[in-house]
Amino acid sequence: MRDSRRTLLKQLSAGVLIGAIGPRAFAASDWPRRPVKVIVPFTPGGSTDIAARLAAEGMGRALGQTFIVENRPGAGGNLGLEALARSDNDGYTIGILTTAHPINSWLYKKPGYDLASSFSAIGFLQEGPIMLVVHPSLPVNSLPEFIAYAKARPGKLNFATSGTGNSTHMAGELFCNLAQVQMTHVPYKGSAPAITDTIAGVCELSFDTMISALPHVQAGKLKAIAVTTAKRSPMTPDVPSIAETLPGFDVSAWNGMVAPAGTPKEVIDKLHQAMVQALAAPAVVQRFADMGVTPRAMQPEAFQRFILQEREMWGKTVRAANIAID
Repeated sequence: MRDSRRTLLKQLSAGVLIGAIGPRAFAASDWPRRPVKVIVPFTPGGSTDIAARLAAEGMGRALGQTFIVENRPGAGGNLGLEALARSDNDGYTIGILTTAHPINSWLYKKPGYDLASSFSAIGFLQEGPIMLVVHPSLPVNSLPEFIAYAKARPGKLNFATSGTGNSTHMAGELFCNLAQVQMTHVPYKGSAPAITDTIAGVCELSFDTMISALPHVQAGKLKAIAVTTAKRSPMTPDVPSIAETLPGFDVSAWNGMVAPAGTPKEVIDKLHQAMVQALAAPAVVQRFADMGVTPRAMQPEAFQRFILQEREMWGKTVRAANIAID
């Protein structure tokens, strides 16, 4: 009798385990069977949204399923990423993680997610330089000249950005720290008003994305002094990188794809392969080039390490600038 009970308990236990892992294994093997939602934590129309939609369209074609982009802006990108972290890890909800999120890890006491444990990385989408531009009236034409000009006027130069805590703001703070200059940050609600006031001379300079700043440089309304990436941009080969004057400076506005933690590796691999295929499409390559951004090959594991490295780098900058939002 005891042996029969033991046998029955073993069978029941095995049944419970099979029931627990069976659906996930089945879902992973024939995924995707229905549309996949892509959460973009910012408003439509920006570079992050455009990149997400281009990737989603190509991934849908590669996997034979619809990828639906859902914009969930708010709290500097935190609301959308928090929603992603709380989603089922079955591969049917993925999202976009950007430069803002490693920064937000330090700015917000409760961002609603943990970059080390809330997500499974899928891959890197694209990155682009931030451009340091100045009003044409400033008597500077190179980064060394600008640094000398700023040092002679501590605290008197105003740099405009598209908002507190985002990549443009933090690029400016990191520059101030490494160049040992004192400038006043003036945050705006977006790139357009920040650039408009820089053109008008309300602020002497601005840190902004290439897609926002370059047209005004080309029109002669602003002067390009430098880009923030380690190397010069192919779009502006005559504009030096900050790293040529301040070695080691390397900041980009980037984004990539992640899924909720625990998403099966088989699904992550399928998503990554589809993303790589989507980014290789000639139309996507050209659109990225037009935006001044480039894709970057990075396996999921490497992208996860990159995210955490970014978090540590921005932590030092946030602490040095003594910035906090809540």
